[in-house]
Amino acid sequence: MGKTNQKFQLITAFHTVPFCTPPLYNTFYLLHKLPTVPGCRRRIKMSTYDWNDKAFVLAAVKQDGVELQYASEPLKRNRNLVLAAVIQDADALQYASNELKGDRDFVLAAVKQHGLALEYASEPLKGDRDLVLAAVAHQWLALEYASESLKGDRDFVLAAVKQHGCALKYASEGLKSNREVVLAAVTKDGLALEYASEELKRDRDLVLAAVKQYGLALEYASEGLKRDKDIVLAAVTHDDDALQYASEELKHDRDIVLAAMTQDSLVLQIASNELKGDRDFVIAAVTKDGLALDYASEELKGDRDIVLAAVTQDSHALQIASNELKGDRDFVLAAVTHNGLVLEYASEELKGDRDIVSAAVTQDGNALQYASEPLKGDRDLVLAALKQNGLALEYASEELKRDRDLINRSYLSCGETG
Repeated sequence: MGKTNQKFQLITAFHTVPFCTPPLYNTFYLLHKLPTVPGCRRRIKMSTYDWNDKAFVLAAVKQDGVELQYASEPLKRNRNLVLAAVIQDADALQYASNELKGDRDFVLAAVKQHGLALEYASEPLKGDRDLVLAAVAHQWLALEYASESLKGDRDFVLAAVKQHGCALKYASEGLKSNREVVLAAVTKDGLALEYASEELKRDRDLVLAAVKQYGLALEYASEGLKRDKDIVLAAVTHDDDALQYASEELKHDRDIVLAAMTQDSLVLQIASNELKGDRDFVIAAVTKDGLALDYASEELKGDRDIVLAAVTQDSHALQIASNELKGDRDFVLAAVTHNGLVLEYASEELKGDRDIVSAAVTQDGNALQYASEPLKGDRDLVLAALKQNGLALEYASEELKRDRDLINRSYLSCGETG
């Protein structure tokens, strides 16, 4: 047996251990890789562990901090060992000695590593301003474990929310109504508006500060302010998703929706029918994202200029266009000149139109894949495609794929572009 095994006293009895084992067995298995037998349950020779052995316990708590609970009482007073356990899991501090839980220097070091360890500090330390502030600096949720007196201390909470705005959640009800404290919180993190008093959620300047910091804070504004155009405009300019929290009236406001579209043109989806039928508005949307055409009115899906703008931005937009346009020779010819891959959504008849396919592969050689089978065997068309993209040979007819001259041209074209 190795030196490590000499640390254990073997017990002669055998125990059957479930596949999902307790922490004690997990650590032992991780550290010593005990042998197992086939099956869903493991039969192992159980051992008592030398939880007085510092090296063993240190290895254990680095794997799982809460295994500190099994350590001997002297080791639960060992500063370095307990700190290692707390770093791995804040809950480990609950198993430390009461002496360490009340040791200011130790707990300060612990909460700087893991703010939530404050939960297990002694009650006096939960009222220590600097210590709690250090915990909040690491993790704002730690304020939940501060003393009630600190949660109601204006200066302390003000310092806390300046570090993490959402620490406002655990401030006293009185401070959630304090304008200076709440303003500091939402300026740091707009979402802190959720924890403000109802009165302050109606404060226009304060809400404006919140949505400028984080647009989605609009969700927590009063209903009245969700109807305020300036506030909603500021929110959607920061984050287009904030539009969902605007009043129904403002969801259909041209300026508001246009501002939201600068973030994401697919906002057109939730715009009013009036805006979906507004030609200038839809052009602005499809120029940014061709697929926004999907949310335009049926009439505008047949508008040549709008659809051309859409397919120029994204070839897939042609599939959304009216069937009439998909079969319109002049329109498709103009479209493939801007984006050859638009050919994919042209009518079958036009996929066999030599002029259209020629324009498409000249713009993007890969458009050859959408040509009719006869045109994939047209040597001149394939040559035009290869000039644009040597890899387009893979879409040619089987016969042309074996054409030595075309193979050489494909190789040379790839070399020039690669």
